[in-house]
Amino acid sequence: MKNLKYILALLCIVFIIGCEESKIDVDKFGSIQGVIIDGESYEPLEGVLIATNPASSTTLTDNTGNFEFDKVKEGELTITAHKNDYLSNSMSVAVYENETTNLTFFLLKDEKDVGWVDIYDPVPGNGAVDQDTTFSMKWSVDQQYPSKELVYTVYYFASNSTTQLVAGENLTVKEVVVDKFEYNTTYFWYVVARYEGDRVANSPTWSFKTKPSADS
Repeated sequence: MKNLKYILALLCIVFIIGCEESKIDVDKFGSIQGVIIDGESYEPLEGVLIATNPASSTTLTDNTGNFEFDKVKEGELTITAHKNDYLSNSMSVAVYENETTNLTFFLLKDEKDVGWVDIYDPVPGNGAVDQDTTFSMKWSVDQQYPSKELVYTVYYFASNSTTQLVAGENLTVKEVVVDKFEYNTTYFWYVVARYEGDRVANSPTWSFKTKPSADS
């Protein structure tokens, strides 16, 4: 009987150790570094509130527009930037163990309130891969006051770039064709809605990656 109790106790210890080891394996961490830039002047923005979802922590940008989260659990999460007098922006990112994910946000000033405007359902979808270098970028819109006709400007920029390009502006349709993408490059893009010439909303910042080469 004593031997049986000893064996059971030993098995319990092994089980607990195994669980602890499994827990250590699951909890893997990376880091995030980013910079917040005024979308028109390209000046860095200080005091921007940066938050994550799932929630882990928040921080403010420094006087060079930079921020950092030095311990973020591996996986997908959304980073959101808020600043008074600016349109909020968000970006979905992937964090990998022992790697630093670099981000660039362009914030635009909020010029007129026309109720809520939701810009969503991007094509290509967020995180899409193997995209051609020429295709149509599309999106959907819901708004509180549909009678207020909006026009759209689409911005895009390559990964780690601090300069954005315009894919199309003053668009009355929710689609624009772009044929300037490079192969094997990750791009970010977002849509800005305007009403009577003033910015009223922008979409989250989405990403996609083009295919490695023309023969892929």
